[in-house]
Amino acid sequence: MRGPSARRYAILLAVQTLCAAVVLFNIHASFRLLIENIGTPHLSTRLSIVQLLLAAALGQACYWYRLHRVALPPIRRNLPIGHLLAFASRIGFIFGSALFSVYFLRHAPVVDLSTADLVWRGTLLLAILFALYCYTLELERLGAALQAPPSA
Repeated sequence: MRGPSARRYAILLAVQTLCAAVVLFNIHASFRLLIENIGTPHLSTRLSIVQLLLAAALGQACYWYRLHRVALPPIRRNLPIGHLLAFASRIGFIFGSALFSVYFLRHAPVVDLSTADLVWRGTLLLAILFALYCYTLELERLGAALQAPPSA
């Protein structure tokens, strides 16, 4: 993986990875808050919401730019790394989709959420999950490229 196209691909993937890490960090913090304070309503901090929004938006921008402008560079076959990337993509989305349970468990004691609040939270949740899906899809593509048999 060499050349300007490979460098751009690596930078975009690194930024997407950082964005996914921010999302997963916030999910972990929400789980921890939920476990430490079971049965009490928890409000998200503005900082965590801003971090999630920025991470999702930046990750999406990198993903779609890469998809339309930067091709996957030619790489040598490496089965172990390919398998690890495929595994990481699947397990990453499993952890990310745990956000659904945090969303519902975290606000279970709060019954009187307005419709506008539910729409806002639901939209944010779907946007974050879609951003994680796109990132894991990129890891899956890279993993598949590393596992592809050599061309004849």
